[in-house]
Amino acid sequence: MSLGPTVGLIINPIAGMGGAVGLKGTDGAEILAQARELGAIPRATARTRRALSVVAQRYPAMCILTPPGPMGGEVAAQTGFEPKILDQVLPDETSATETVASVRQMENAKVDLIVFAGGDGTARVIADEVTQKTPVLGIPCGVKMHSGVFTTSPEAAGRLMADFVEDKARVRFREVEILDVDETATRSDLIATCLYGYVRAPFVRRLVQSPKGGGPLADEDAAKAAGAELAAEMAPGTVYLIGPGTTMRAITDALGVEKTLLGVDAVLDGQVIGKDIADQQITALTARHKAQIFVGVTGGQGYVLGRGNQQISAEVIRRVGPDGITIVASTEKLLALPEPRLLVDTGDSELDASLTGYVRVRTGLRQSMLMRLES
Repeated sequence: MSLGPTVGLIINPIAGMGGAVGLKGTDGAEILAQARELGAIPRATARTRRALSVVAQRYPAMCILTPPGPMGGEVAAQTGFEPKILDQVLPDETSATETVASVRQMENAKVDLIVFAGGDGTARVIADEVTQKTPVLGIPCGVKMHSGVFTTSPEAAGRLMADFVEDKARVRFREVEILDVDETATRSDLIATCLYGYVRAPFVRRLVQSPKGGGPLADEDAAKAAGAELAAEMAPGTVYLIGPGTTMRAITDALGVEKTLLGVDAVLDGQVIGKDIADQQITALTARHKAQIFVGVTGGQGYVLGRGNQQISAEVIRRVGPDGITIVASTEKLLALPEPRLLVDTGDSELDASLTGYVRVRTGLRQSMLMRLES
């Protein structure tokens, strides 16, 4: 029999499906249908299983209150827990309506913590319903994860849950922002981030991510210099996968070609051969050509893979190898990070572990900085 705190668990089964196929999110039935047509695969259940497996090793008696089936009940049982199931009948296609109903039942049951698997869209729905008394924790599964409620990885969520249920009095809390990006705007290469509210969240510095932030204006000159240098170093016959962001756009500007600001583009011999391409296209390209990957750093968070560039799959990263990955960021952006480290969350924990260690980040013309990369 379980003693101690009760954790409410909510999984958004479709969270993150749009990332690998380049859709910038999965908000809305039309976008979800498009994601499926493009071959998108659900990822939230697998990532929740990774988090719960960590808890199961330390606290297998944790009391979980969760919706039935794909919204929590199935994976909780599969990882060895005996969850209490909410009184809900789920439709074939779940939506925010079911999430709202789950939060309300959990609040009525006075759960001690609500853990959800999703992205910023799911965080918004929960923040609209939850009271400030109930803390919230996010397992990162979405395409957009700018809010401060998310942990750095599913395993980090598991560690924080286990800490909470073992001795919740020792866990610190903080009020965090719930942010979200307008998906329609991002598909037109416009960045529109809005603040939607605040929630109370458990906090351990090395386990939770910082809210996304932009870099200082001084970044522009350094980015241009680094971009021009990298463009000049490109080898003939090699496909370059250029990740999203303004830093990456400096590379294509130096080549004199247009960049998709929020997507992954492929360049071969100085020409764009794929704009805003998805994981299947990238996999096919790297099967035919030698490839390298250029990625930036998520401002305020430090992610280089797994946030905003999920189109670059674990398979492709393995094929390219660590030596084929170039990280570019200004010194100012690196120094502004809450901790002196970079992060990777590819969805494959073994691959993440293999990528950890010290990496060189290109910061400007003939300049670089050594940074610790962690999973």
